[in-house]
Amino acid sequence: MPPQRFDQTLSRFGLERLKSGLDLQVTPSGDIAITRDGDLQLGNLNTNGLFRFIERWRQSESTIAELFTPMAREATRFENLSRSRKRGEYPTLTLNPQAYHEITDSIIEAQLVASTLAGSIAVILNNLLQRLKQDLKAPDDEWHQAKPIFSDFSLGEIFAAAAANFRHYDEWASTQLPTKQQLTSMSVICGLLNVPVQTEKGFPSIRTNECGNILMLISKGDIETLHRLTVEYAKSLAKYK
Repeated sequence: MPPQRFDQTLSRFGLERLKSGLDLQVTPSGDIAITRDGDLQLGNLNTNGLFRFIERWRQSESTIAELFTPMAREATRFENLSRSRKRGEYPTLTLNPQAYHEITDSIIEAQLVASTLAGSIAVILNNLLQRLKQDLKAPDDEWHQAKPIFSDFSLGEIFAAAAANFRHYDEWASTQLPTKQQLTSMSVICGLLNVPVQTEKGFPSIRTNECGNILMLISKGDIETLHRLTVEYAKSLAKYK
């Protein structure tokens, strides 16, 4: 799927005024202003940062879509199979062990596919938003306070924690005393999923890839909701009104 045109994307997310601010900038010494990575700076810091975010997001949208559809399908399958198992529905281990184990394999497979694809999406979106944060030179308090907010955590914090979970959940599973960096991400995920940071035995509660649960909770299984919330957060961080 080719990327949506720039003008269409601006209209889609209520960003029409962004186009009028994309002028070349001049430094106090009279030179053409460039970004931190050598591109031409178009508009002021906020306008340029949001413009660069939208351009990168447009190029990423089709990849996100390819990952999201099977992710949501498998996350729903996992939820349905898990609920059926908890209700004790057929097949049971005593009456049909082979069928029981086949369902168990299907539950594990669905969870693995959903969490892996969701983790990939989380990494993509975290990279986009982290780069926007750097372009805007946004301080940490603005990163935390920009809307939308879920369970006292911003979308930027949530994607950062999810991306860390995807990359390091094996490390988390083998640690009893989390590092400060690990605990930061764990606290966000636990707050979002409404679970304690530590189990009764003192181990971290987050010991597996929770990205499928996180993404389904945020998006409610709808990719357009995910896109809208992501751009809404970018607009908030860039102070676009």
